[in-house]
Amino acid sequence: MRSNARLVGLAVCLLVLLTTCSAPRAGSLSALVTSPTTSSALASELVSAPGGQPTLQPTVTPLPTVVSTAAPDAPLTAVFSPAQSGTPSPDLQSVAAQMDSYLGQLTTQGSFSGTVLVAYHGQMLVRKGYGLANQELSIPAGVMTRYRLASVSKPLTALAVMQLVQAEKINLRASICTYLRDCPDTWGAITVHDLLAHTSGLQNYTDFLSFIDVETKPATPDEVIARFRNLPLEFAPGSAYHYTNSNYVILGRLIEDMSGEAYPAYMREHIFGPLGMFNTGYDVGDGAALSGTRGYVGIGTAATPIDTSNLFSAGSIFSTVDDLYTLAQALDAGTLLPLDVLAQMYTPNSFNYGYAWKIESRFNHRVIYHPGLMSGAVTYFGRYPDDGLTVIVLSNNEYTNAGATADYLAGLLFGG
Repeated sequence: MRSNARLVGLAVCLLVLLTTCSAPRAGSLSALVTSPTTSSALASELVSAPGGQPTLQPTVTPLPTVVSTAAPDAPLTAVFSPAQSGTPSPDLQSVAAQMDSYLGQLTTQGSFSGTVLVAYHGQMLVRKGYGLANQELSIPAGVMTRYRLASVSKPLTALAVMQLVQAEKINLRASICTYLRDCPDTWGAITVHDLLAHTSGLQNYTDFLSFIDVETKPATPDEVIARFRNLPLEFAPGSAYHYTNSNYVILGRLIEDMSGEAYPAYMREHIFGPLGMFNTGYDVGDGAALSGTRGYVGIGTAATPIDTSNLFSAGSIFSTVDDLYTLAQALDAGTLLPLDVLAQMYTPNSFNYGYAWKIESRFNHRVIYHPGLMSGAVTYFGRYPDDGLTVIVLSNNEYTNAGATADYLAGLLFGG
């Protein structure tokens, strides 16, 4: 399964995206190429190209068999909700209907289930659940459905770090050993910036073959860190880029050591609570806080029930589309952090990665986003800040290609 020929063949078919927050799992080549998401097992095998992104996904945008622009089955008044923003103006009604029809057809063909929010200049084009949040109990996905965010947790962790930077408790260019208790000598050259920008050289513990043996079992942060703590660095800090969950696990420990609060408590008291994100929190591992949401591989097949305590601050947050939209509004308004501090997060470093955000261009428009992928969860949180557009895709179906779906929705608006 690790032959060079296979790697080359798969690499031709796949586009490099961000790493999974999950462990390697078995999957066939046909499933990898034809499904809208990457089989975790093969994705983890295909990585580790120097400077590249460690997870690969197909380039093909998920499309229904026939894309229709007909009006959705339900009237638009049922599709939209004024809970957070106004309904679309008449000139945007057609685009909104196309978005809803597209998502509905993906759901019908089994390549999507979840909740989507698309807001444009304060107008809610889509705010709706599709398919089932729990297939066994027939719980429909809705706007209040809670999902595991996977790596979309990373921007939230980075926000907490930047709050501590703003409070002058952390210097981005200082060694992490300045702040961490029991810091190994080999980490002395790693700066806080290196962790945020994935240039630390730390090995990615979720890529280890042994991770599959522990991913469904609970773990403490110390136990997670111990899996890579004493390993040699992959490269000299600051000299290369490798997207690594280990970086954001250490950032969680940094938050704890410098704030004096446990990571879940800090996030609740300093981000979720002040913003009114009452359906967002730290998943202690068993998924009980998800109110019944389960992860699947397509229809009828349950995903590996990963215990998210193995991801800690790299991927253990759950949320809803409404709460993430509240966060997007706070970011755009500069109410959570000053805009000049946020600008540091949005400054591209290697591979267009800022501090837990990718900064790229779609349809000649700047987009700031982060995707997430783990067992039973595929997510995307993106903003076009110059255009007043927010696109959020939260899915419990591993067949979902959340990034490509989000791009397609944006393209309907921009004419791409």
